[in-house]
Amino acid sequence: MKGGDRRGVALIFVLWLLVLLGAIVAEVASQARLEAEILASLRSRTVARYSAESGILAATVRIEALLDSTRSQPERITTFHELAARLAPLNDVDLGSGRFGVAVVDLNARIDLNRADAATLQGLFRQFITDKHAEEVVDLLKQAPLNRLGELAHIPGIDDSLALAVAPYVTVWSDGFVNINSAPEPVLAALPGVSSAMARSAVRRRETGEVFVMATDPFGPLGGIPGGVASAPAPHLSVMPSRLLIVSRGWQGGHPLSHEIQAVYAVLGARLVLRAWQERDL
Repeated sequence: MKGGDRRGVALIFVLWLLVLLGAIVAEVASQARLEAEILASLRSRTVARYSAESGILAATVRIEALLDSTRSQPERITTFHELAARLAPLNDVDLGSGRFGVAVVDLNARIDLNRADAATLQGLFRQFITDKHAEEVVDLLKQAPLNRLGELAHIPGIDDSLALAVAPYVTVWSDGFVNINSAPEPVLAALPGVSSAMARSAVRRRETGEVFVMATDPFGPLGGIPGGVASAPAPHLSVMPSRLLIVSRGWQGGHPLSHEIQAVYAVLGARLVLRAWQERDL
């Protein structure tokens, strides 16, 4: 082989080797970027989760401190009535590289689908569907308890529109009591013995700043209702929550991933006792 030919072959070999090395370097760089993205995602998820946990802890500590500071039942009722405003500083909290926001839901402002009696459930559904349809739906609900509110749409006879309509007024995590100081009109009107007019009057009285200290306070003689005395079953009523849902969402700044924790607490005196805990990535 002549010298020129050998140099040509060598040049081709070198060029081929450079292409190969370039491909290897590109693959290594691609893998490195992929691993960096995976690590960043894992770190973001970890930061989001621990931020959400911090939100739950911050909320429970704040609520228990508020309850510790109350000395009488009227004070405690007022504390719960103002709870959203008192926890407003926790709506968006900076926690190093993470952040969290917290919301608290009074579960006793809703009707528990598993614990409420058939009459109460029918009273709620009749506000959205016919009496016969309501009876059929309630009969099916009574056959098996629901584990999640999302299962409501799987009940025969309940389509997505009906499930969305009743969702703000129902839960599966309560203890069966209804808080007359927080329950909306459709919930109060669903109670046996409470008419729509009574429920509307109770809500209007609350809107003027009135706080009920007795479970039967809003359902005594009401103005404009001849003989308006309710026969609401007292065991179904309360004047402050005994179940609270604390929802905390955590995230890392600059990352789209977030983590949500839903924790249900029983209110026992001035203490919160955990009853249920659910987590999900968003």
